[in-house]
Amino acid sequence: KQLINTLTQLESLSNAAVMQHAAHSCSSECIFLSADTPSGPARSITQTHPRFQSSPSAGLWKGLFSLFSLEDVQDLESSPVNLLTTITSEFIMALVSEFLGQLTLSYGGEQEPKFPTVVPIHDFDPAQDAARIETAIKTKGVDEQTIIDILTRRSAEQRREITFEYERIAKKDLISALKGALSGSLEALMLGLMKSTAQYDASELKASMKGLGTDEETLIELVCSRSNEELADIKKAYREMFKKELEKDIAGDTSGDFAKLLLALVQTKRDEPNNVVDYQKIDDDAKSLYEAGVKRKGTDVATWISIMSQRSIPHLQKVFERYKSYSPYDMKESIRKEVKGDMEKSFLTLGTFH
Repeated sequence: KQLINTLTQLESLSNAAVMQHAAHSCSSECIFLSADTPSGPARSITQTHPRFQSSPSAGLWKGLFSLFSLEDVQDLESSPVNLLTTITSEFIMALVSEFLGQLTLSYGGEQEPKFPTVVPIHDFDPAQDAARIETAIKTKGVDEQTIIDILTRRSAEQRREITFEYERIAKKDLISALKGALSGSLEALMLGLMKSTAQYDASELKASMKGLGTDEETLIELVCSRSNEELADIKKAYREMFKKELEKDIAGDTSGDFAKLLLALVQTKRDEPNNVVDYQKIDDDAKSLYEAGVKRKGTDVATWISIMSQRSIPHLQKVFERYKSYSPYDMKESIRKEVKGDMEKSFLTLGTFH
């Protein structure tokens, strides 16, 4: 079933690309998938499964199976679903690597994608894209749809190449051209697409602390959800874009325990995830969180900040599970009982409860 689902996603790939990649990546025997039918003995999956018979890409599938000599496969063992899979990891990884590298998968919007939703296009021509954008900008009334179609269907790296080509062709900066041609939410979106992830986060952080008042929710969303590596990239981008240090701006715009938590996170001292599970440390942290919160009158926020800002997310998840053995409340309930406002939102985000 997994293989069929995988192959289903290969429909839009170039036959030649898949065949070449699979042939290059697989070296060991890969024999599998047979089906006993009421009318006769086992036949190959390309003969029996309706997906292979009805798809316009049946030729691609048959080619893949022919490549690995799959046309005369014997039944391996009985199965309630009468469809068996014994497949080597090399073949699976070859297919998965190929389609993940080239496709965006979507299952009716029921689940948020866990991989990029904007992927590089094939036959990419940055000069042609730049020329089309220049024509769209010069069109009376601006051809917004062409700009949208191009910039929303190119990867970040491809958009950078378009920017370079645009400047070469039009003798002006693409960012400035977009600012002059667009307005409102569309302008904000297109300009956002022209930034790297770190640059975009840095600009959002700057905007959240600009002028009177502070957009605490943006600070929480960005600082409390980013990894050490991402925060390091954001700090670098912030320094390059605004000639200021992110830590200093956060310290000047926030106060109290909220400031301490954000600054602790921005220092990027959180443990990196690893395969070693330290059960003693998990128990110690769970006990410390309980004793610093629910067990006592008032909350030792400093202890919570220390643990929440320094431990890896996988470790924290195990700590929160262990926490239930000490506290009558789970960690989410404890956070809501012990702290309020920005600290509550921050801890919930750090605990991935949001």
